[in-house]
Amino acid sequence: MKNFLSLIARPLISAGIFLIITGIMNPALASETAKEAASYHFPPIKTHRLTSVKIGQTYEIRVMVPVSKTDGSERFPVLYMTDANGGIPMGETARIMQTAGELSRFIIVGIGYPVDNMFHSLYLRQRDLTPNVMTRKRYPFPIEDIVEITSGKKMGGAPEFLDFIQNELKPFINANYNTIADDSGYFGISLGGLFGLYVLFNAPETFNRYVIGSPAIWWGDEIIFSQAKRFLGNNDTLNANIYMAVGGIEEIAEPNKRYVSNVYKMDALLRSKPLTGLTLKTALFPDIGHTSAFGILHSRGLRAVFGPTRCAPFQDQNC
Repeated sequence: MKNFLSLIARPLISAGIFLIITGIMNPALASETAKEAASYHFPPIKTHRLTSVKIGQTYEIRVMVPVSKTDGSERFPVLYMTDANGGIPMGETARIMQTAGELSRFIIVGIGYPVDNMFHSLYLRQRDLTPNVMTRKRYPFPIEDIVEITSGKKMGGAPEFLDFIQNELKPFINANYNTIADDSGYFGISLGGLFGLYVLFNAPETFNRYVIGSPAIWWGDEIIFSQAKRFLGNNDTLNANIYMAVGGIEEIAEPNKRYVSNVYKMDALLRSKPLTGLTLKTALFPDIGHTSAFGILHSRGLRAVFGPTRCAPFQDQNC
């Protein structure tokens, strides 16, 4: 019996040793074998520079594709995110959630500026994300290396920025990535949240999903309320899934900006008239301030408008 087992075991052991030695001696071969077995991969984040002639601004566009089949056969919705100089690291969290099956998969497109960090772009975002010129003087930003605006608009550039997204950025993304062209969302916080409301009431067809955090409704004598009322007076349909949220202590920190009060005033206004196609959820994050709301908004807001998936992508080929 022992001789019989030895006759069987020896070839198997020899084959195993051969494979181990081959893998050690030729790691490239082992790597290629692993690649052939892998059906999913994490595409690297890509960075593009797009220049808007109308605005006179070069934007840094960072694109994060979710975990995807290696054959490139899948297409995804797209999330457009402003303030990407600070927001793309959060996108990594979203990709982890997508890989684990806690969030459906979509491409994240971060719109930022060619600066070292988001604080160097405060004047630029103030120009691009606001719907009008604020008459009262706003405090300066005494920050080293901040980018000043020397010509053109310094505020109220939302119409031009929206035109850039619609007619330059979205066509570029749809031409270069596997997108579902008619399924896109928007994510913005503070002035970015204000811009989201501006798009909602002036060109709602631009996106069909909106995550709006701590919107700066106070800007420009709260002009966004008059734009909302005008839209509601002229429309019975709003095809949008909206998640709007604010930190519970934001109004305590800055009472004159009425962050909490204005969010609930906007919520009431949107619910004051039946709108076909509208899904709206408004949330308050207790004990959370203006900047700390960002992380919570990212996870909860994206799940609210994109939804979780049935399973982790690599566990089921049908995900």
